[in-house]
Amino acid sequence: MDWADRLRDVEEMLEDPDLRLEASTIRDRARDVRIETRRHSKPPQWDMVNLEIMKPLESLRERVREEIIRRQSPDSMIAIDRDPVPGRYSELVRRYYEQLGGDSQAQ
Repeated sequence: MDWADRLRDVEEMLEDPDLRLEASTIRDRARDVRIETRRHSKPPQWDMVNLEIMKPLESLRERVREEIIRRQSPDSMIAIDRDPVPGRYSELVRRYYEQLGGDSQAQ
């Protein structure tokens, strides 16, 4: 409940309606998992928790971080109009950029 309250606080602080909706959706999914877990007296399905709560929460955290950076430094190099990477490709894209960064540092 403490976690849900803190996420609700974050949701209320967000000005961007898309970010607010994303935070609300994550909180609702977590509540549903908690209810189902109590109803059936079984541990949660951790793969589903990871896919439907943790991954979106990580994405939200990154988007909020970018928004904070953009507001603190208007000259920062944050892509404003970028489309999010589809979930199934996010790991590949992350590794791609790590390899790009590693190659430039080696030179």
